[in-house]
Amino acid sequence: MIRNYEAGVSLAKKHNIKNLVILEENISVDDEVRKINNHIKLENVNVILFEITERKLTEYKGLMDNVLKCCISFDGFVPEGFRLVVNWDVDADKLFCKGKYPETIFLLGPEYVVLPVEFDAGRIKRRAYRSKPQRLLIAMGGADELNITGRVVEYLVKNRPELEFNIIIGAGYEYKDDLERFLAGAFVKYQVKHNITNMFEEYMACDLAIGAGGLTSYELVATRTPAILIAAYEHQIARCNFFAQRGFVKYLGYRDFDVNDLIKSLDGPFLIAGESIIRVEEIRGSVDGLLERYRN
Repeated sequence: MIRNYEAGVSLAKKHNIKNLVILEENISVDDEVRKINNHIKLENVNVILFEITERKLTEYKGLMDNVLKCCISFDGFVPEGFRLVVNWDVDADKLFCKGKYPETIFLLGPEYVVLPVEFDAGRIKRRAYRSKPQRLLIAMGGADELNITGRVVEYLVKNRPELEFNIIIGAGYEYKDDLERFLAGAFVKYQVKHNITNMFEEYMACDLAIGAGGLTSYELVATRTPAILIAAYEHQIARCNFFAQRGFVKYLGYRDFDVNDLIKSLDGPFLIAGESIIRVEEIRGSVDGLLERYRN
């Protein structure tokens, strides 16, 4: 169930999401709650998961009680009756006063990030690495309105032309034509891919990645991909530092970066996480346990 925003609807269609309910863009909270409750009854829903950033979840009053309510919350507020709260920010534990909610399970921290279904733990564990990187993935995410992608590509084409460049751009990236003109005149092996639906295969096919500090950073660490991060937004800085301090990535800075640091970072060394830090089974177990409690 999503609002009728172009970005959200396009994303849902790209991933071929079934049973999609699209709400009016400016629907009121009261009307939204009524729609949710009607859908719960109509479809015999057992679990409902909220991820809403536009409004506080505490505004959603009057939700049906005979359903397990879970949420992904980034603001520290927990609505009454919610039994599972997930927040994968590195400082998530500081946001919530867990003692106020004795009946609620909190899964807080980067180890609880929700990953796409394609992520295969067995393949990640068996992953092999080249002694010297050859295939470079560049994925700065979303619109990349600062065109960090273009700057990185320009520097590396000039300084490391022997690399194979796999460049992922999002729907809102406005510099695609400039990027492709530049690459067409360069003597390098490259691909530019647009709106990729399965990033797992892109991570697994590369030897090294350069990305931003959004969800991409979690996915790079989860797939044990040697990575260099550049924070595109201020809220990504803490996340980049968190992974860099543990040696999982090289962090070059917030928006601006030193070209020499970028070039030197390509050769590592990188500390690859021995085991996945993502606790998928714990998330699944918590939901299963809560469902069992509700059924009884």
